[in-house]
Amino acid sequence: MIIHRIVAKNVLKYSSLKLENLPENGLIGITGPNESGKSTIGETVCFALFGRSFSLGDDDLEKIILWGETHCSVELDFTASDHKRYHLERFLDDAGNHSAMLSILEEITGGEPLARGVEAVADKLYDLIGYEFDEFIESFYLAQREITTPHPHSYVVKTMAGVVTLEYCAAANQEDIAEAEGVIEETDREISDLNEQIDDVGIDPGYLHLLEDERAQLNRQIGDHNHHVETLDDASNAYQDALPVRKAALGGRGRAAFFRFILLILTLVTAGLWGLLVRMPEHKFAMKASDWLAGHVPQWQVEMLLIAVAVFAVLFIIFWIRRGVFNRRAASLEAVAQTLAAELDGLENPVEAVQESDSPEVVDETENTGDMDDEPQSIVTVVVDKAARERLSQRVAGFMADAPEVRDGVGNEQNLLRYAIDKAQERVGELDEAIRQEQARIDKADGLITIRDSLKNKVAEQAQQVATCELAAELIQGAIREVSNKFNVKLKSLVSNMLPLFTEHRYEHLQIADDLSVRAFSSEKRDFMDLDEISSGTQRQIMLAVRLALSQELIKRTVDAEQFLFLDEPFAFFDQRRTRSSLTVLPTLSEELTQIWIIGQEFPDDVHFDLHIECDREMNSI
Repeated sequence: MIIHRIVAKNVLKYSSLKLENLPENGLIGITGPNESGKSTIGETVCFALFGRSFSLGDDDLEKIILWGETHCSVELDFTASDHKRYHLERFLDDAGNHSAMLSILEEITGGEPLARGVEAVADKLYDLIGYEFDEFIESFYLAQREITTPHPHSYVVKTMAGVVTLEYCAAANQEDIAEAEGVIEETDREISDLNEQIDDVGIDPGYLHLLEDERAQLNRQIGDHNHHVETLDDASNAYQDALPVRKAALGGRGRAAFFRFILLILTLVTAGLWGLLVRMPEHKFAMKASDWLAGHVPQWQVEMLLIAVAVFAVLFIIFWIRRGVFNRRAASLEAVAQTLAAELDGLENPVEAVQESDSPEVVDETENTGDMDDEPQSIVTVVVDKAARERLSQRVAGFMADAPEVRDGVGNEQNLLRYAIDKAQERVGELDEAIRQEQARIDKADGLITIRDSLKNKVAEQAQQVATCELAAELIQGAIREVSNKFNVKLKSLVSNMLPLFTEHRYEHLQIADDLSVRAFSSEKRDFMDLDEISSGTQRQIMLAVRLALSQELIKRTVDAEQFLFLDEPFAFFDQRRTRSSLTVLPTLSEELTQIWIIGQEFPDDVHFDLHIECDREMNSI
């Protein structure tokens, strides 16, 4: 960047400042006594370019306005790295209103500005000139102060060294580590809280299984009881239906047996009489029987007895068969009685008899009346009269129980079973509610455990991220050290090129440590010397060389074009010989640092300036 024109109104000392047709190459000298306005020119350049002043903070910027005035303005024409000329205007009033506008010089008339507004102009200027205020102050602008070595933590030095981006990465990486560690700490607290909540829920892993087992057992018992109620009902009805049938079968069997016996007697008597009449007709009994039969049986003949024997024998066989039929029918009904008796005997297992009683009525039950957190209760049982049941079973098995007895006995057993079913169903209802509550507690605990496990995974992920970031931090720091070392080497090379020219070859090389502390190699002593071993004038020459080397490095890294340099009293403590020597050397140091502004109270008379600006305390305009 090369300055061609400066026009300002009411800036610091000057009500009017007008510098036109400034030389693009060479030395521009500014001289005058103290408080004559020399530094105001440099402050004006700073204010024009960046809207800031080296000597004033941002909160005191209104003090740049000339005392007694309400506003100030400045115009600056310059050439940027694209070799185009630009026109910059800036305005500030005592109310804090600040405006700026940037235009291409050839397009000012009738053209739209490139940027309007403080922020927009600042962004566009950075694109054009390649640096901001901090870099400018640390490199191209030497304010009126002692020349010292740059601070190693200077943003400008870091920028020129190329470590700013790496430090941004390191800072962002450290923020990621801090954020991840904060997340881990917060997540650990959440996990601890969840563990306490899980402990408060107090899940017993086997309790739900016990409840479900008890419910399943009760449901099986209810099913068994319902089955017994139905089978008892069927068996009782079948028994009662079989009673008259069996009674009739037994009666028929008795009658058939009686008639079979009579017929057997008749068959035997008739056959004996026939044999007596046929074989012993003269027998006294045979003769009486024959006379009796002849008197009572029409057309009596002996052969009729044989027919009677056959008839009686056939009837005997018929009643024999009939008795067998009734006998089988009665025997078949025995299975009905055995079925009912077996059902009554089978009640021993599903309905447990826990106490003997003279009454068949229900007298007690075992219920689960404890807290649901206790162990599940046993199967619901009822107290029954076991002896009465056994007596009924025996009587049924022998078909000795009549219908009312069976109806009442079986009804009592069914009532016992129904009572047990009702109580079991009540218990099942209690268990259903207990299972629902326990399942809800388990679901709550599972939800908490799931959240806790996800948080543990989150902690593991964050821990892995911390480990990765810590490794990245080591790599970034290594890269920063490497880049800094390379920059140090390059800076030492640049200084070594300038130092002999400033010191008349008495000092040729520098050692620059990582903290930018400097030692100079003395040609006379053939050794490196600390700065406190060197005269103050030579120290300032060395430091000026370091500063100019930084300026040269910034040009190579960012500007890459011709650049102006503003030095405010750099030789304040130099003698005439050192000043003359330095002014002779400055124009030859760099092909890029072509426009060099130098401020001093006075310079040797034989020094040539391409433009010499003289300031006076009594003058408020140039």
